[in-house]
Amino acid sequence: MSGYPKRPDRDDTNVIGARIGAQIIDSLVGFAILLGVVLLFGVMGGATGNSDIAGSFGLIGLLLGFVGSVFYGFFLEGYWDGYTVGKKLLGIKVVKEDGSECGYGSAFLRNALEIIDGLFYYVVGFIFMASGDKRQRLGDRIAGTVVVKETPRDTGASTATETTPETEPTP
Repeated sequence: MSGYPKRPDRDDTNVIGARIGAQIIDSLVGFAILLGVVLLFGVMGGATGNSDIAGSFGLIGLLLGFVGSVFYGFFLEGYWDGYTVGKKLLGIKVVKEDGSECGYGSAFLRNALEIIDGLFYYVVGFIFMASGDKRQRLGDRIAGTVVVKETPRDTGASTATETTPETEPTP
């Protein structure tokens, strides 16, 4: 399902613990991407037998790995309906404030501003989340996004259903 079935409210954004867990998982995935690319380019550079070329391969690998680990967050959120691996595993996702799908532009903006939100071990992000009704960090506020539970909590309101003569009790 694309987006969110309703406009998210305060209860839908009560996911701070899941956000922390998802951030840890996504940081590990980003590190694995970085490490994998660096190792791949390191092996290719080492296979040349020339230390100058090997050093160049290592630097290229480091740059590409960094770009890949940064690209991971906003690409997946834009492509995969607001999910990253961590968010999917913990049942949360990113949507726009009106409940519509996040999209690449909003995902890029909120992830680019994670540099500021992540200062002092995400204290800046926590301050922004605590000071707002929708628990948005700075990147979310500027991008117009919120992080919500995967599906809205059931409020217990029952829906009216029609009864047919076969299902009505007899007096």
